[in-house]
Amino acid sequence: MNKIFTLFFALLMVIGIIGCSNQSEKVKEKISPDDMFIEEFSKAINERWAEQDKLEGTEEDKIYTEKNVGILEKELKSIEKSLANVEDKELKELGNQYVEGAKSQIEMFKTNDLELQFEYNEKSEKLRKPALIKLVDEYNVIIEEKFQQTYKDFKEQATVINKENDANNFAEKLAQEIVLKKTTDEYGDLMYTAIVENTSDIEFESIHYDVQLKDSSGIVIGNEYIYLENFMPGTKQKVELTYLSEDTATLELSLNYLELK
Repeated sequence: MNKIFTLFFALLMVIGIIGCSNQSEKVKEKISPDDMFIEEFSKAINERWAEQDKLEGTEEDKIYTEKNVGILEKELKSIEKSLANVEDKELKELGNQYVEGAKSQIEMFKTNDLELQFEYNEKSEKLRKPALIKLVDEYNVIIEEKFQQTYKDFKEQATVINKENDANNFAEKLAQEIVLKKTTDEYGDLMYTAIVENTSDIEFESIHYDVQLKDSSGIVIGNEYIYLENFMPGTKQKVELTYLSEDTATLELSLNYLELK
């Protein structure tokens, strides 16, 4: 009887150990929605590049475009599915940024309008590439060894895009901050002046602003331009608008274009 009881308790202990082990394995297998997204994103981006590599040498543009759209839509579907449950706010924002960029890229391939293609591509580049770099550098998205050069090229392009985005944001912000004061010149003619400072670390070759002149009713009565040339960090430039209509009540600046050093 003692032997039987000993064997019985030993059996119970073995069952208990197996149960604990299985429970431990289940805990290990359970991963967070954020980690699941990183895993799915890593898989999707590597599969995308692998499938696009297979398209190299496709001569017919229509076939290449159709297959490329299919690859991008497959990647997008995979990413969006796992993105829906992401909890980390910044991670979700980066995921959405990449998704919007991918959608623009798809639209670029679908249209034959060259102007629209350019606009979609520009939007896609500004969204996708910076988002991917952050996902790799800050959230450990895994890029397979065979695509490291592709990623390196991606990163170099994203660095330029980030610089352009920062420059554009600064120039837009500066347009809102420039205060043109009404005064008169030595001959008594109306003029507006302002001192503009480059408080960023960005070296601008030039910044061009359009200036709308409006009367007291908000009606546009004329247009002028502001040019900031060789606008280097820490420097200040004086802006003068002369020979304006006496009916000018307000001035509204908008960024026309900029060029970096």
